[in-house]
Amino acid sequence: MKAAAFSLVVLTLNVSGPRRVQQAWATRREAIVSRLKAEASDADAFQEVWRDSDLDALRLAAGHGHAAAAPALGLAVTSRLPIESSASLDLGGGWGVLRARLRSAQGEIDVYSTRLEPAEGPASAAKLGRLFRLAEFVRAQSSTRPYVLLGDLGVASDERAPSLLLDLLEARDLCVSHGDEVCGRTLGAQRVDYALIPYSPKTPREYARTTLTDLTPDDEDPAPPHFGLLVRLDERFPKRAPAAQPPGRDEALAAIGEALEGARREAEGRAADPGWTPFLATWLETAAQDDVTRLTALEEEVRSARLRGTKPEAPTARE
Repeated sequence: MKAAAFSLVVLTLNVSGPRRVQQAWATRREAIVSRLKAEASDADAFQEVWRDSDLDALRLAAGHGHAAAAPALGLAVTSRLPIESSASLDLGGGWGVLRARLRSAQGEIDVYSTRLEPAEGPASAAKLGRLFRLAEFVRAQSSTRPYVLLGDLGVASDERAPSLLLDLLEARDLCVSHGDEVCGRTLGAQRVDYALIPYSPKTPREYARTTLTDLTPDDEDPAPPHFGLLVRLDERFPKRAPAAQPPGRDEALAAIGEALEGARREAEGRAADPGWTPFLATWLETAAQDDVTRLTALEEEVRSARLRGTKPEAPTARE
């Protein structure tokens, strides 16, 4: 009897859930629950789900018997398939990433749920540092396994940051096909939610599309809600091996290091000249010094990663 072809349907959604009970949230949660039942995905990655009761409602609606969560980060992965293990990384400021390792008939598969902050101006350099740390976490956790990185990166798909992340991992953005955006917006007029898998030169049959596009905003928070992404992975996916040495990695590290250096020098200038108002100047100087410390640490991490990448490989023993 021929074995059934592999197929894995995964969904990602920033549910924008509240940390405390809110009456208006009940209406939106019910809409999400109804749509999850209809989508019938195999695994879901959720962001901004803070309460156990909300996670239980989402998991049960999806028909999933397994879940992994990082409550302090508001991240969760639910699955029909057994979850072998999980790990998470706090990237600072409450932003982070969660990895859940699923067991399938074709082997182990890593599913990630991540959420990063929107960042502009000087904060955008620190955002690149967090993307670097995110990439290092994925490379360490999934060095020998296929993975799908899902979630809200807090940056529009037409900006530079996502392309740097793709180069750091040698990953494929399933919402881009032949250079064209195929998923459309997921928050306001932009796509800030992603589904990334290890790159393969073969044209993928996997696809991604937006879903849960009819969710209503919370009456107490008129901001538009995130839409979800639904991804179907085919029988090629379990064979996708992550790249040990992504060809664009060094160039991406150099670009991130340059951005961090510029931001660090700018912070040093703010620390040296915080202004004349006594109390405000002290506060600004302390904040700037904190930025210098944080950016310096990120610079050093990126520099070390570049050095590790340029070291010659050890000679192999000959028989």
